[in-house]
Amino acid sequence: MNYEIEKTIQQLYDNNQYKLKRICNKEMAKFGGLSQKDYDGFYSRAGQEIAIAIYNKKYDPTKGKTPLDFFVGVIKRAVWKEMTDKNRGKRQIILEVEDEDENGNIVKKKEYIPTVSIDMPIGDENGKTLGDTLQSDFNMEKIFESDTYNFYDEKIEKYLDSLPKITRKIVEMKMNDVSVSIIKEKLKLTEKEYSAHMNNARMNENIALFTKRSNRCKEEYNKMDNIIPIDVTDNYRMDKFPLGGLLDDMRDGKINKKHILQRKPFQWTERQKNKFLTRVLNGQPIPEIVICEQTVKGKKKSHLIDGLQRLSYSELFRADGIVVKIDGAEFYEIPYREYKHDNDGNILLDEEGDALFEEKIFNVIGKKFSEFPQFLKDRFNKFNINVTTYFNCTDDQIAYHIRNYNNQEGMNKSQYEFTGIDIDVANRIKDISEKHPFFKDCYGKYTEKNKIKGDIDKVVVESIMACNFIENWKKDVKDSYSYINEHVTNIMFDSLEHTLHQLCGIVDKEIKSVFTTTNSPVWFAVFDEFKTLGLPAERFKEFVNYINASLETLELDGNLFIDTYKNKNTRDKRIVFGKVKGLISLMYGFLHIENSDNEITDAGIFISENLGVDKCSVKDDLEVYIETLNDLKERSIRDGSKLLDAENELSLLAMVAYSYKTDQDLDSWLKEYAEKNNTYFINQKKNFVHMKQDFDRYCRDNKDGA
Repeated sequence: MNYEIEKTIQQLYDNNQYKLKRICNKEMAKFGGLSQKDYDGFYSRAGQEIAIAIYNKKYDPTKGKTPLDFFVGVIKRAVWKEMTDKNRGKRQIILEVEDEDENGNIVKKKEYIPTVSIDMPIGDENGKTLGDTLQSDFNMEKIFESDTYNFYDEKIEKYLDSLPKITRKIVEMKMNDVSVSIIKEKLKLTEKEYSAHMNNARMNENIALFTKRSNRCKEEYNKMDNIIPIDVTDNYRMDKFPLGGLLDDMRDGKINKKHILQRKPFQWTERQKNKFLTRVLNGQPIPEIVICEQTVKGKKKSHLIDGLQRLSYSELFRADGIVVKIDGAEFYEIPYREYKHDNDGNILLDEEGDALFEEKIFNVIGKKFSEFPQFLKDRFNKFNINVTTYFNCTDDQIAYHIRNYNNQEGMNKSQYEFTGIDIDVANRIKDISEKHPFFKDCYGKYTEKNKIKGDIDKVVVESIMACNFIENWKKDVKDSYSYINEHVTNIMFDSLEHTLHQLCGIVDKEIKSVFTTTNSPVWFAVFDEFKTLGLPAERFKEFVNYINASLETLELDGNLFIDTYKNKNTRDKRIVFGKVKGLISLMYGFLHIENSDNEITDAGIFISENLGVDKCSVKDDLEVYIETLNDLKERSIRDGSKLLDAENELSLLAMVAYSYKTDQDLDSWLKEYAEKNNTYFINQKKNFVHMKQDFDRYCRDNKDGA
């Protein structure tokens, strides 16, 4: 045992195995319902797996992992193995059923349904497991309706985690052989809703995790080892690789198909998909695939830049997730040769000793890949694709290639503009649009098409605009993305996530209809205002119901509000501003609260309320305050400071009014404040209080000078 491994083991076992137990406990927290005896069993299993790993010399320092990283992985896998063993023979899904007891009384009983691990031996002389007997191509229906997988298989967990909440429940129940009728009854789903969830499950990009490596194309794929050295090329190289090998590498994570700027898969129409698949099956060339290679922390990463749709549909097709349909398909009756065999399975020979074969035609329409003759499976996996690889790419270069390779058709406007956003900002947007339950589990009226087409990314961007920069609302998608990229802060992202988290506890089928891709930003801004009132969340739900029920008759300033709310110019600044301002005004009326501190009201009201002065007096002096502020901006705030943003105007005007009220000069304080602070609070009342406190401190510390 080398020194580093020995030192790591010592760290894990020091202080009564503190670190080992801590790693175990964190992983075990995902299960729940465990006794102290269970915990001891998990700790023991972790120790066994560590010992096995050391004995078999499993740690390989050339793979870039530290000994600690390696053993953390061993411990986590040990926890899952122990849970698998504990539940092998146990039952996972619990259903309540009615039965009669010995006295004839109706009682409720819990019925458990078993699961089986893919690692279960089948008694084969070659040591095969149940997983080895699976067909190489994942068939959704067959997998769901069998005991083949359990919940603790890593591939299954990754697949399940990527599904919306209800879809996941359906899949888990189908994996446990629960009938469709019981699923719909338990989850209160209509046939249409059930079908939509099943379609989501079938079209999930992680379905390819369940295909096995195509060994038949391994020889061709190994040609990658004989390519031209990088140092004799011009930063890129063009090669030919078999389709099956590329799909295997995508499934295994060697090619990253989820670069943060890349759009989602499955963008094509039915016609485009069928035309493409029949072209591949007929061995006809397709456009090149583009990969950008990047070095991050000493590790090379290969990002799929162009060809996501081609490879994603190929991946899903090979996994039995889709079939070729007639619309758009060309040359779908494919001729091929098949050897003739005798009754014992031997190939028949002619008089000259040559193999006999017969001409056949295979119609691919409606057939799953697993039903194809081996000849066509091989043709598909061995299909050669031109691949251009760019080396040593920066983030900016990757974004450049994504834009340029999608400059002809492909990307819609939202997807294209997303590529111009800084990586850090893009990551925050994607974390919300793809991972937050409000969008992932469709608390709003969002479709899978919205998610695929990048509409949810746009909702996030426009929600930041509506909640923080309503005065600077941009009609053009390009301008919204550009503005957010320049002005957004982590506080704003955190605030939106908090809003979404709270709405998850409020929104139900009754009110989800208002949260469309068009109106979600509007309602998020309205809820932001509601949060400042300190009222129970149910009151917001009541207000939404009130709007839904009364929209056609509600008036504001003598005009029907529905004319603004349902105006076709949905992206026009006047309309968006009118919706937010109108809904907030109606909300205050519905809640019987005077709309006094609304941040979208007149600056004079804001100053009046926060300084406790007469509104009429403020109105008379407002013009002076504005002129003074404009002078102060030129003298005391450096160009480019976010304190100059229009959204910060209210609190700055209030500070000017405060300086007049206290007869204090702002110049020197504001210059110092602007040098120390380049951001501000979203809530202008909070921002003003922060400024005022800092100004008062400054005045106390500089009595002589100020």
